[in-house]
Amino acid sequence: MIYIFSGGSSSGKSELAEKYAVNLWNKSRKKGGGLYYYATMRVYDREGKQRVEKHRKRRDGCGFITEECPSHLNTKITNSVILLECLSNRLANAMFSDGEEDPEKVILDEINTLSEKNSVVIVTNEIFSDGEEYSPETEQYRRMLGRLNCVLCRQAELVVESVYGIPLVHKGEWI
Repeated sequence: MIYIFSGGSSSGKSELAEKYAVNLWNKSRKKGGGLYYYATMRVYDREGKQRVEKHRKRRDGCGFITEECPSHLNTKITNSVILLECLSNRLANAMFSDGEEDPEKVILDEINTLSEKNSVVIVTNEIFSDGEEYSPETEQYRRMLGRLNCVLCRQAELVVESVYGIPLVHKGEWI
């Protein structure tokens, strides 16, 4: 199963997704799976380190097993709840750092494989409302992220947009 949490920068989407993943895991513990946090961000500077530390502190004590996976998602996990933080970073890494030939296909295959045997909570970004013009590479990234978001939202059991930390449910039911 797939659950999507989207929103703008610093909108509260990550915190909502983390809480949702913990709730899912607490409901399914009898199946014996774990609660995983797939961290996709590559840290390049002090700001990135601070952001990672903020996220680590927030989920400290929640039971997450953190896997650093900026390049490839571990698809061997089963019967678990996986929080993918975040789709936007995973795509940027595939396109710009790893040079994947078909990043959309690679990422969709990873997520579909994971979601066959797990609950996958995905954090993604809403980057489409600013009206700015970008370089061709950035526009290609935005188009790919938009397509990934659309495909995954169609597959998802739950689609939530975070606006100022308030969850707006567009599809499914909040648990």
